[in-house]
Amino acid sequence: MKIVKTGQRWVSEMEPELGLGLVIEVEHRRVRIRFKAGDCERVYATDTAPIKRVRFRVGDSIRDRSGKSYTISELREEEDLLVYVCEGIELPESSLSDSISFTGPEDRLLHGRGDMNSVFNLRYETLKRRHDMLKSTVRGLVGGRIDLIPHQLYIAHETVTRQIPRALLADEVGLGKTIEACLIMHRLLISGRVNRALVMVPDALVNQWFVELLRRFNLMFRILDEEYCFDIEENEPDVNPFLEDALVLCSIDFPANDEERRQQAVEADWDLLIVDEAHHLKEGSATYELVAELSARTPGLLLLTATPEQLGLHGHFERLKLLDPARYYDYDVFLRESDNYHRVAGIANKLLNGQKLNKTDETKLVTLFQDKTKRFRANLDSIRSGDDTARQQMIHDLLDRHGIGRVMFRNTRSAMKNFPKRQVHPVEMKTANDPELLNRLTGEFAADNGKLQPGTQYDFKNDSRIEWLAMFLKKHSREKVLLICRTRRKSQEIYDALQEKIQIKAGVFHENLTLIQRDRNAAWFSEPDGARLLICSEIGSEGRNFQFAHHLVLFDLPVNPELLEQRIGRLDRIGQKSTINIHVPYIPGCAYEILFHWYHEGMNAFEKNVPGVQQVYDKFRSRLWELIKRNDKPGNLRDKGFTRLVTDTRDFCIKLTEQLEKGRDRLLELHSFRSDQAETLAQMIKSIDRDESLDLYMQKIYDFYGIVCDDIHDRTFQLYPGDLRVDAFPGFREKGMVITFDRQKAMAREDIHFISFDHPMVTGAIDLLLGSEQGNSTFAVLHDKGGKGLLLETVYVLECVAPLKLHIGRFLPATPVRVVVDDQYNDCTAQYPEQKMIKQLRGSIQAADLMENPDIKSELVPGMLKKSRQVGEKLAKQIIGSARDEMKNSLGAELDRLRSLKRVNDFVSNAEIELAQQEMRDIESHIISAQLRLDSLRLIVKG
Repeated sequence: MKIVKTGQRWVSEMEPELGLGLVIEVEHRRVRIRFKAGDCERVYATDTAPIKRVRFRVGDSIRDRSGKSYTISELREEEDLLVYVCEGIELPESSLSDSISFTGPEDRLLHGRGDMNSVFNLRYETLKRRHDMLKSTVRGLVGGRIDLIPHQLYIAHETVTRQIPRALLADEVGLGKTIEACLIMHRLLISGRVNRALVMVPDALVNQWFVELLRRFNLMFRILDEEYCFDIEENEPDVNPFLEDALVLCSIDFPANDEERRQQAVEADWDLLIVDEAHHLKEGSATYELVAELSARTPGLLLLTATPEQLGLHGHFERLKLLDPARYYDYDVFLRESDNYHRVAGIANKLLNGQKLNKTDETKLVTLFQDKTKRFRANLDSIRSGDDTARQQMIHDLLDRHGIGRVMFRNTRSAMKNFPKRQVHPVEMKTANDPELLNRLTGEFAADNGKLQPGTQYDFKNDSRIEWLAMFLKKHSREKVLLICRTRRKSQEIYDALQEKIQIKAGVFHENLTLIQRDRNAAWFSEPDGARLLICSEIGSEGRNFQFAHHLVLFDLPVNPELLEQRIGRLDRIGQKSTINIHVPYIPGCAYEILFHWYHEGMNAFEKNVPGVQQVYDKFRSRLWELIKRNDKPGNLRDKGFTRLVTDTRDFCIKLTEQLEKGRDRLLELHSFRSDQAETLAQMIKSIDRDESLDLYMQKIYDFYGIVCDDIHDRTFQLYPGDLRVDAFPGFREKGMVITFDRQKAMAREDIHFISFDHPMVTGAIDLLLGSEQGNSTFAVLHDKGGKGLLLETVYVLECVAPLKLHIGRFLPATPVRVVVDDQYNDCTAQYPEQKMIKQLRGSIQAADLMENPDIKSELVPGMLKKSRQVGEKLAKQIIGSARDEMKNSLGAELDRLRSLKRVNDFVSNAEIELAQQEMRDIESHIISAQLRLDSLRLIVKG
C-alpha cells in the first residue's frame, strides 16, 4: 500500500485500476478517515473507523515491505508522520508492510486492541464447552432426532468403544437396526475416527436411507448412481466418482453389476462400510464378492439383517467371516463351538441370577478359562462372598471369551418391554369344489414362487379374496391398511381388480417403480388424508416402516417363515402403538391353506416371533413341499400327513426354543443388551437434554453474530437474520428457521430443527468463534477493596496433536487452563474464580492509554505473562498425568483381555496384541507431548 502525503492528507491508492483508495486527513491533530471505492465513499471518525492507525513503540518488532524484520530502537514524528529508527535505518510508517497482523492475543493486548468483557467470557465458555463435548462418553449419541431406546444406545456405545468397529446388527425386525447403524456412524464421524463412509442398500431403500440420515442425524450423503457418474466423467474422464464425496450412498447392485464401477468403489479407500439387508449376500454372488473385496480394505464394517440365517446356517457363517475372518475361519469349528454354548449359558444364567455356584460349576470355569492363578481363585472367592462387581466381571469375561464372539448383536422382542400384541384373523373363503378354481390357484402359487409358465396370467376379476377385501375396506373406512403379496405383477393386478369393485384412494409399491414414485406413494400412504390402502410386493416393501397402520392383509403367504416375519415387521416395530391385526384370506384346498395352518398351528408364527425359524424350515421343507404338490381338495387337509407335520413342527419348535434359550440365543441376549449399562447411557443423555445451559449459550452466540432469536415456546425459538457479522453462519438458513432444544418436541415436529451439542450449528459455531481473534484480548476494571494494582487473566489450551484414528480426545481433549497473576507475580487464580470475575468486572478501560506506559507494556505485562505460563505448565503436567493414567487403565484392560483370550482361543493373533500395544505406545507418546497454547488474555485494573 503506497501512501503519499499532500498537505494535510495521506492518500493511499491500494488498487488504482479499481478505483479503490484510502484518504487520511489531519486537521489540528484530529484525524478523519475516508474510504473510497469507485464512485462510492464512506467517511468515518477515528473512534468508529474500520481501520486504526498503529503506533509501534521502542522494542517492538516490525517488518518492511520486503518482509524483513527490525527491532525499533528510536521513534520520532515528522510532520505528523511516524518515523521508526531500527539499527541505524530509518523507516517511515508508509514503508511498513501492509500485512502486519495483530490477531494473536499477546500482540493485540500489547498494542491496546481488545474486545468487550462479554466476548472474552463467551470465548472461555466456548473453550469449556468444547472440552466437555470432546470428553463426553455419549458424544455422537445425543444429537439424533430419536427416542432414547436403551438397547439401541447400548449396541452403538459398545461398538464404537472398540478399536475397529466391525459388527453384524441382527436385531429382530422392527427393533431399530438402522438407527443403531446411524448412531455408530454418527459417533465415528463426529469424533473424527471416520472421514469416508459408504452405505450400500437395496435399490428400494436408497431414498429412505438418505432421508433418515439427513432428517435424524444431519448427515448429507451423496446418492451415487449411473447418471451422476456419467455427468462427472463427461467433464473429467479420469476422475473416480466414488472419490468425489466423503459420504456416499448407493444401491448395492449399482457397483456390483458393473465391473468398472465395482473397481472404482473398491479403490476409493473407505473408513466405514455399511450394508443393509445383508441376508441377500450369498457366497459366490456379485454382491457378496463386492462386499468381500471392500471389507478386506475397509477398517469398519456394519452388516444389517433381521434374518441372519435366511440362507441357512452356512450362509450366516459366511457373513460372519466377512466381519472377522480370523475368528470365523472354519465352518466345522463354528458348529462345534455352537454345541458348547449351552454349558456357558448355564453358568452365565446362574451368575446373572445371583445363584450359588457349585463345585462342578467352578471346575467348569477353571477349565473354560484355563486359569489357575491366585487372581482367578480370588475372583471366585469374591463371588462366593456375594461381591456383585466380581460376579458382573465374570459374566462379562465368560461371554467375551466363550460366547458367540463380539461381532454379532441380536435383540429380541422377548427381552424388550411394551411391544404391541399381534392378533391373526384367518378368513376362509366360501367357495364351491371347483377344479378350475383350484387349477388357477395352483398356477398363482407357481407364479408367486418363480415357476410361472409362459402365457400364464393372474386373474382376480372373480376372485372371492378381492370381494372380501372390498367389503373389509368399506367396513374399516377410516383405517390405514397395508397389503403385501409375493410379486410386482400380482400387486398391480390386485390394484386393477379392486378398482373395479370399490372407489378408494390406494397406491402400489413395487420394485419396478422409480425410487421417487415409491417414496411418493409411501408418503401419500402416511398422510392422514392420503391413501387408505397400500399394495406392496415382497421385495418392494422390504425395509420400509409403516407402523402408523394397524391392519396388515397377507393376500398370499411366502414359503419361508423368515419372509413371513419380515412382512409382519413392516408394522410390528418400535413406534407401533396399537394391536396389529393380521388378516389372512385363503381359499380351501390350495397351497396357501396348507401354509396358513402350518404357520399358525405348527409355529404360532403370526402372533409370536419364533426363534430359529430357519432351522424349522430347513428340517420340514421337504415334507411341506410334498404336501403342497399333492394339491389336496377342500376338506382333505386334515389327513394324517398334514396332522403329523403340524404336530412334529410344534414339538420341534418347543424343543428348539428351549435349546436356544439355554444356549446360543441366551448368550446373544446377554451379549447384546445389558440393561444397567444401557439405562446409564439413557440417563446420561436425558440429563444433557434437561440441562438448559446450552439454550442460554447458543442465545449468546446468536446475539454475538447478529442472529435474532425470538422465544416462541418452551425451549423453542424462531431464528432470522439481523445485523449478521459473518457471511455464513453454520447451519443457519437466511430465510429463518425454527429450532428447539426439546427432544420430544423435535420428535413430534419434523419441521423444527433439534439442537444439541452434536448439531452442526453448535459445533460449527464453536469452531467459528475459536478460529477467530474474537475475545482473545480484553481490558477491564475490577472494583476491589483489596487495593490497587494489575491482574492478568490468561487462558491457555492444552493441546495434543495426534492422528484422528487414535481418538485421543477420549483421554486428553483440548483442555482450557485458566491462570490469574497479579503485578507482584503471584498466582491469584484461587482468589479470583471465574464467577467472581463475571460478576464484578466492569467495562473496558482506555486500553491505548494504559499500554502507552512503557513500564507496563515492556516489563510488567511480559513478566506477568511469564509467571502465568509457569503456573500453567504445572497445571498442564497434572492434567497430562491424569490423562495418561486414564489411558493406561482403559486400554490396559483391553490388552489384558486380548492376552486372556489368546490363552483359550487361537483366533487372537500375536499381530492383534502387538497392534493394541502399539496403540498404547502411540497414544502415550502424544499425550506426554501435549503443549500449552496461549488462547486469550484479559488485563485488569484493580481498585
